Amino acid sequence: MLLALPLLAAAVAGTSPTSDTLREQIRAADTQLFAVAFDACDADRAAAMTTEDMEFFHDKDGKSANSREDFRRSVATLCDNARKGGWHLRRELVESSLQVFPLQDDRALEMGDHRFHERGADGVERWTGQARFIQVWRRVNGQWQAERVISYDHHPADK
Repeated sequence: MLLALPLLAAAVAGTSPTSDTLREQIRAADTQLFAVAFDACDADRAAAMTTEDMEFFHDKDGKSANSREDFRRSVATLCDNARKGGWHLRRELVESSLQVFPLQDDRALEMGDHRFHERGADGVERWTGQARFIQVWRRVNGQWQAERVISYDHHPADK
């Protein structure tokens, strides 16, 4: 019995946050990342929310980022194209689809659906599409950073 106490203490000390707490932390990091990347179109701040070895996979574009810098360039290009085209992109997390699971080594797995909206020069926002996503987050110096992103099953809004 006495031998089990140190093991129990170590297990409790190493326990990750409760699933509700972890879910809220990851949801908040997800919301912030997409607000910075899409709403604010701040490629530098968006990149700072990813790991140096971040990878982004897209079912339509393939592997679109192999590093933090690749991701920064991708966001900058997306935002430049939006400005030139006179439209604004917004990503919406489908809250009811969100699932978060703890992983070893200060990581978390996030899965869910997201919708994309565009607002043109006329100010009218239109739902343009929907997709599924998987993200692996890693906690670095107390902050959650996107490490791997897979966005797939993209289809138009009318499907």
